[in-house]
Amino acid sequence: MAKTHEDRKETFLALCEAAPEGSMLRAVNRHGDTMFNEVQLKRFVAELDRLPADQKNSTVRKLVAAAEFAIASHGYLFFVGTPT
Repeated sequence: MAKTHEDRKETFLALCEAAPEGSMLRAVNRHGDTMFNEVQLKRFVAELDRLPADQKNSTVRKLVAAAEFAIASHGYLFFVGTPT
């Protein structure tokens, strides 16, 4: 499953940048590529599940679905950053 989704309003990136140090969300890099393996994705999904309902927008829901698919298929989730 190789799909892309663009966070045009950067709501997901804002969540990532506001996340606490050491969290999986904070590991997503705006300007560099980020790849999560199956173990990391389990933590990533748990963090997304703990978000307040008003922050679970379509981007977050699509990322949860993509992460769960990657976990089930023993794959990876890859984020493409925008170079400065």
